[in-house]
Order: sequence, then structure tokens, then C-alpha cells
Amino acid sequence: MVYKGPSRDCLPCRRRKLKCDLRKDGCGQCLRAGISCFGYRDSNDLVFRDQTRSVERKMLAAKATTVSLQLGTLDHPWNVRARHDFFAHYVFGLSSSYNILPLLYDKAKPDDCLVACVDAASLAYVANREHAASKELFRLAAQHYTVALRRINAALSNPELALADSTLQSVLLLDLYEKIMGRDLEAAAPWLAHLNGALALIKARGYNNLVESDVSRTLANKLFTTLLISCYIASCRIPDGVVELGRKLDMFHDKDDFKWRISKMNQKMINFRIDIAEGKLSSSQIVEEAKRLHDAYREIEETSSQRWQPRQVMASEEDPANRPLIFGDHYHVYKGHFETQVRNTTRIMHLQLQAYIQKHLEDDGSEEYTRALEESLRRTENFAEKVMASVPQFIIPGVHPNNSIPFSSVQTLRCGIVLPAVFIAAGASKNPDLRPWAIRTLRFMAASGNIRSASMTADMLENHPGLDFRFMYAKLGGYAFTS
Repeated sequence: MVYKGPSRDCLPCRRRKLKCDLRKDGCGQCLRAGISCFGYRDSNDLVFRDQTRSVERKMLAAKATTVSLQLGTLDHPWNVRARHDFFAHYVFGLSSSYNILPLLYDKAKPDDCLVACVDAASLAYVANREHAASKELFRLAAQHYTVALRRINAALSNPELALADSTLQSVLLLDLYEKIMGRDLEAAAPWLAHLNGALALIKARGYNNLVESDVSRTLANKLFTTLLISCYIASCRIPDGVVELGRKLDMFHDKDDFKWRISKMNQKMINFRIDIAEGKLSSSQIVEEAKRLHDAYREIEETSSQRWQPRQVMASEEDPANRPLIFGDHYHVYKGHFETQVRNTTRIMHLQLQAYIQKHLEDDGSEEYTRALEESLRRTENFAEKVMASVPQFIIPGVHPNNSIPFSSVQTLRCGIVLPAVFIAAGASKNPDLRPWAIRTLRFMAASGNIRSASMTADMLENHPGLDFRFMYAKLGGYAFTS
């Protein structure tokens, strides 16, 4: 039997591995160290809960990904089938980016806003995968979205509900709906509307109240990450509220947390892009800042733990039939899809930085200019090749347990994770062999896994290789399908 029961110690003492004295007027350990103490855990959090059924559900639901597409033949309403697929992917499956949802959903009543938001997001998600019934599913998704908006507005008018975790989770689900359904950046407002509303809810609760529970912190982390991505894609400067939220969340992350350090760097990268777009920097300033950011990203990568480092497999070790699926003489196998995605995210940023350097280097005919340009071009090819090296692990049979041809459903979802990085790397590379290989591989993904997004990415690389990455990312549904 699995149980869960946290200590009452305050957060600073738990992080510093000290025994908290639990004094009513404030922790003595924090007082002596001059650390802000936000009090002790609520007594309700100390009840031991039998988690056995929850663990069993997660184990069973993890298998659901492989059979979820068969649900369309069962005699259940579409919203029930869609909810199953949604939970299989976003809660218990490949993404797990909404893993906190069951704790809130189990307590929800049928007429709560959270239920309507889950149905709206679920139907939108499945509508983009079930081609035969998509027209009807899109209509149902829009209907549930309207209901969800009405219930959200009612919740916001209630002072208690407005500050509840379930309401914040509901708003994040509405944002997911917008990312799935709204693929046009010409109307960029939906990319930030719900997230700004969620940020307002966090402010109303008070940033210090993030220490209330693991659920609150998880939701705040999710909001911070999605706001960064949305600001990047919508070309918006990071709002002060997001910066403040990031500062408050710092205390919950270890200083060696690779993903968190990269997220904080991405915050600087986004504002750098906006400074360039607004003409605030000269060409020489752009080059210097791009080099500085490049070095900062590299420092984080070089000091990361072994978990984030790939295992290299030589092409000569593979079956000759699989070698066309490998670019160059090797490929990389990461611990999992999550590590692959985070590492490729840094490469997307690196490729953008090298593009800025190459565009804004002043050609004065000097050897220094030639060396700087050649170095930047080498770096571009290096990052592009590393992106391509991350692809074969998901398409060669046997590399991962779920790999097969035709692709398994888990394999199909993993392939979707690499599409944005493949697009930007293939567009940036000057290697005459790299882009054709990327297009062939994307076509192979589309045929072997029935992956429409892979076919779309190949089409864009063939017809619009210079397309702004932001528009490509939005067209594929953004982090709705890559998180």
C-alpha cells in the first residue's frame, strides 16, 4: 500500500534539511538565518491518504495510449471518449503536463467550470486526430468551450472560487483549447488572453501563497512555462508579472535544475528578440549580446547532470536497412522524450542566436570578420546536426521498446516532439544534404505513423523553408502537441 503524508516543517527548513521548531510566532531557524518564513503546512495536508488506487490507475492509464484511438468504435458519448484520450496523453501518458489535474477533477461536480474546460480541451484534442469525425467533434468542442467560458465567468464572480486551484487549472485548459484550435498568429490575442487572466488570478491570491500546496506550485510552474512560450511565439515582451512569478518560483527549484535554468535563460532570450524587433540595439550590440547569451546557454549545458547527456550510437552498428534513417555517421539516444525536447529547445535558441550574429556582423573585410562568420556558420551546422541526431531514436525499430513499423501510438506522439526543432534546423543549415534528409525523414514519419503534422512540416520545408518559425509552431498547434 502506498501512503502520502508531508511533514509540518516550513519550506526553508525542509529545503535546508533542518529540523523546524514550529514556533507559533515564526520558525527560529529562519529567524536566525534571516530567511523569510511563510509558516507551516496546513493540517489538512497532514492526513495520510491511501494512494494505492491512484497508483494503480496511473499504471493502467499509461497503457491506454496504445488503444485510445480504438475508442471511436465503442458505444460511448464523444466527450467520454475524448476525455479518455486527453487523460491518456496529458495526464498519465507521454506528455503528463497536466498530471495535477486528477487531484482537482476528482473533487469537481458535474456543473463545475473544470468539467466543462476538460471536455472542451479534450474534444478539441481528439478533433485534431480523428479525421473521420472531426467536423462533428469541432462543433462539439466549440459548444463545450462556450459552456466553459460561461462557467468560468460565474466562478470569477465568486470571491472564494476565483482564488481556487480548480479555477486556475480551468483557465490553463482554456489556453490549451486556444492553442489547439487557433493556428493563425495574425490573431495573436488568444495566445495570451487566457494566460494573462491566469496571471491575474495568481496576483490576486498573492505570490507568497504559492507555498500553500504542491498543487498551487505545480499550476504556477505550468503558467510560467506556457507564458514564456506564448510570449516567444506571439513576439511579446515578458510582462513584469511573469518576471515576478519566476522570482517567487526560484525558491522551489534546485540551483542545478537544468530545465528551470534554461527557462530563465529563455526569458532573457525573448526580451532580446523584442529589443531587436523594436530597434533598440545597434548591429554591434546585437552581435555582442547574442554571443553572451550563447555562452550562457553553453555554460548551463556543460554543467548539467548526466541525465541530460545522450548516448551516441554509430550508424555502422545499425542494420543497413536502417541507415537511411540516420543523418551522418551516428545518432543520439536520450533518457527519454522529455530530455530530448528540452535539449532541442536550447538548440532552437542557439540557432536563432547564430542567425542574428550572421545577419548583423559588420563586413569590414578584416580577418576578424571572416573568422567570426566562419565560427558562427560552424556552430549553426553543429546545432542543426545535433537536432537531426535526436530523430532516429524515435523511428528506428528496437531503439525504444515501443518502436515499430508501422509506428505505435506512443512512437507517433514522440515523433511530434521533434518536429519544431527539425524545421528550424533544416531551414538554418547550409549543408546541401541536411534539408533533403529532413524532408525524406518527415515523409517517412507521415507514412509510417499517419502523422499529419509531419507531412505539414515537410510541406513547409519544401515550399517555405524561410518561414518564420513562430508561424510554423502555431500552425502545428504549439505546445498543445509538443509538450
